[in-house]
Amino acid sequence: MITLEELEHAKGNTIVWDDLTVTVPRKTGDGFLNVALRTIRRRRYEEDLVILKGVSGYAVTGNLVAIMGPSGAGKTTLLATLAGKVASTAGTVSVNGETVSRTIMSKISSYLPQSDALPASLTVQEFLLFSCAMKMDVSGAQKKFLSMKLSMELGLIDCREVLISSLSGGQKKRLSLASELITRPKILFLDEPTTGLDTFSAMQVVQTLRAISAESIIFCTIHQPGMDIYSLFTHVLLLSDGRTGYFGTLEDATRFFLSLGYECPVGFDESEYYIKLLSRRNPETSATNPNCEDAGPGELIDKICRAFSRSSLSRIPEITDGRNLEIEPREGKPGCTIQFSWLTWRIWIQNWRTMFHGWISWISYFLSMAAVATFYTGINPCTQEGVQNVRGALYMMSSEISFIVAYSVIYEFPGQLLIYLREDGVYGSGPYYIATFCGLIPKAILKAVMFTTVIYFVVVAPINLFNFLFYCLITSTSAICAIAYGLMFSSWIEDIDFVSLIMVPIDMLFLLTAGMFYNLRSLPTCLTCFKYFSIFFYLNEALSIVYWSRVDDIDCQASSDFPCLRNGEQVLSEYGFKKANLIWDFSGLLLLTVAMNVLGYFGLRRRRNIRTLL
Repeated sequence: MITLEELEHAKGNTIVWDDLTVTVPRKTGDGFLNVALRTIRRRRYEEDLVILKGVSGYAVTGNLVAIMGPSGAGKTTLLATLAGKVASTAGTVSVNGETVSRTIMSKISSYLPQSDALPASLTVQEFLLFSCAMKMDVSGAQKKFLSMKLSMELGLIDCREVLISSLSGGQKKRLSLASELITRPKILFLDEPTTGLDTFSAMQVVQTLRAISAESIIFCTIHQPGMDIYSLFTHVLLLSDGRTGYFGTLEDATRFFLSLGYECPVGFDESEYYIKLLSRRNPETSATNPNCEDAGPGELIDKICRAFSRSSLSRIPEITDGRNLEIEPREGKPGCTIQFSWLTWRIWIQNWRTMFHGWISWISYFLSMAAVATFYTGINPCTQEGVQNVRGALYMMSSEISFIVAYSVIYEFPGQLLIYLREDGVYGSGPYYIATFCGLIPKAILKAVMFTTVIYFVVVAPINLFNFLFYCLITSTSAICAIAYGLMFSSWIEDIDFVSLIMVPIDMLFLLTAGMFYNLRSLPTCLTCFKYFSIFFYLNEALSIVYWSRVDDIDCQASSDFPCLRNGEQVLSEYGFKKANLIWDFSGLLLLTVAMNVLGYFGLRRRRNIRTLL
């Protein structure tokens, strides 16, 4: 354990956590209603549950602290609380004697979650350049120099041109670590950095952390490391049921447990032995608990925690040297414009390299176009029978474009949200949302133009370039609106299945007010307002206006059972459309796009504001 003299003369920084307590409401059931409510409202708890119970300790620059304990001990909660990701119910966290807020802690520290949420389609060099651009407002040459330096320090120099998707688990961990070291944080928090790695890769990661700890304070949760890895740490913090079982150096840990009569038997790793002693889920054996008087795991845990709380090892020396905490980063962060440009750059690279990765969806799209073209080839719009056929073709085009674009966003965007949530504090929600929206536009327009081209050459005659471009403009505008529609739902609701579930009745309502299945002239007044929120209504009316405004004569047969509509204007009137509404249809699509994007932005920002214990 660090002595008072060592603490007073320590160079660098000191972090102290005193009597930390974290209480959250208890988790509810998993019934359909509970799932629906917590998906929308994100309320997963209803009764109090104490996760941390008065945990205290301190560390100085040069310390590499392993936070260990059985499952459910509170390791991740403690790490997140120290990092300011989770608010404590009681207790304080201070650096150099000053109590720090979440904002200050985020400026002097970095937090690396367990999951490796990285943009798989970027290379190592591209990702490090992007990270440097987001975290430091420096020149291009300085970005390249810093990315090269980090690559060399973390052993990534040989794979700088390799796509992240092709990296090994250990290389991905080191790349994630490199991105957090750009600003040289004073304190570094890592959640399970060795999970999923083989022994060699895990050793490389911890050796890298040991080298970095010379200039930083490093905390990391770790699950039962081998002795080779365990011996690299300078300190270990053992938790059980939210209480401190031990905190101090590895050498003091051996002496502490020996003083209680517990000696690690031959064939056991020390870390594994200590965790077994502090676990309620592992039955006691003569090998792990030689003291037969300990009746059960509960009494044993209480005994160890009480012994530590009464020992000199649990005392926190008072900081009296008055070291100042440097809060301001060395370099300023870029503004919103630069953030937007770099985010757009990353998203467009990802989209370009993954354009045809979902080849099954493209095949399905081509088959849909082929089926529609087969059915409607050869129809004659200048007959009463052809009027209904043309209306069906226009409807199929509008519905397919809107549905495919919107649902593509719903199923693709949640995968990108993992990266967005991991990069909290790196860039703003606004630049990210706008860049994401803009990045989805080219693919959506491509799909819209492809379907429009097929239907146009099947249904429309004679061919006119200006008329064709006008069709493409209408369908592309609706595709952009469909992007906003998909982003809005994906931003607010996390569960994809639940999104699909609630969109079915909404889409049904909007389809019924689109003028295809229900004559808009007879639409009840109480339902009229819904059509103004329907992408399908604006698109179907606009396409109908553009098509039928060019039809001047339709044959009427006396023996026909169809109503006699003599020209395109009568067709529009028959189904409740007005030729003068074309500009309003464009305006409606644009207003819906803006409104849904605003709602989507607030939903996206809400994702980062929610503090969830994983």
